Amino acid sequence: MNGARSWMGRIFAGVAVAILCYAVLVALTGWRDLSRQLGAFPLRYLPLLLAFSLSNYGLRFLRWEILLRRLDVRIPLRDSAAIFFASFIMVITPGKVGEAFKAGFLWERHGLSPARGLPVVLAERLFDFLAVFLLACGGLFFWHGTLSGMSTAILIASLLPLLLVVLRSTRVRSWLLRRASRAAYFQRHQLGLTDALEALARLLGGRRALPAVLLLSCAAWAAECLSMWLVSRGCAAPLPLADAIFIYAAGTLVGSLSFLPGGLGGTEGTIIWLLTESGVAAATSVTIALVVRVATLWLALLIGLGVFLAFRRLFLAGRNPSAAGTSSPGL
Repeated sequence: MNGARSWMGRIFAGVAVAILCYAVLVALTGWRDLSRQLGAFPLRYLPLLLAFSLSNYGLRFLRWEILLRRLDVRIPLRDSAAIFFASFIMVITPGKVGEAFKAGFLWERHGLSPARGLPVVLAERLFDFLAVFLLACGGLFFWHGTLSGMSTAILIASLLPLLLVVLRSTRVRSWLLRRASRAAYFQRHQLGLTDALEALARLLGGRRALPAVLLLSCAAWAAECLSMWLVSRGCAAPLPLADAIFIYAAGTLVGSLSFLPGGLGGTEGTIIWLLTESGVAAATSVTIALVVRVATLWLALLIGLGVFLAFRRLFLAGRNPSAAGTSSPGL
């Protein structure tokens, strides 16, 4: 697809910026101390770190399939997995907005209208954010360090559950549509907007489905919190499990709210700051943050790039003519 080519340029630009940021961080910390600690990291921990990250990705793929099926969308499992995992190359776009790539590909290759594809992507982000917020709140009960500067982030994040309730209300959705219809652009796309809001409400609703999807999301992100706990042990600065959960979840929240590509800077800075607040030496805090981010963010990017290259003919092909008209704009 044509959009994929332009996104690749932005991704490589993001990687270049990340390398520069990490180089500055290493220079400020001291390469000698950092290299010594990295060299002492036990290699036997690497398979377990990989398992934690793969668990996160696998559980989120299962959630992706569940969300598609809640909209009665059925596509071949091979294509579904290719779309989902290739989208990992978009993790370093601001706020992960590049993951709209998934909705674009569903439309071009399988005829699924954006009014149904985009709500799935948005629901994923909402569930991710809410899961990380709940994990941070759980770890917060056991946190004994300071929280100066974190109050605003926690307050903003606490508004998300309210957003989920609001979007499920028919009255609120009607009000949003009336307001949006005043703009010329939304007047031309009112039917699609109506269908998108209804699809999103369906994804966020259900007395049984909502808790199940949320629990799946929490389990996925708890696996990455375990990476923080394991890395701290490997760096000879073992953290209590609750502290590791809080530090990783809080860092992820701040990175998400910053809307920086992949949360770069915001996530690492928060993790390093909270680690030092818990008594970990500065150089060790930097080492832990870098190893955790390699095992989570950058591993995902490599997997996404590998899947994208493996299926590049599928992604870079033109629109599938047989997909046109197979899906109505709405539900």
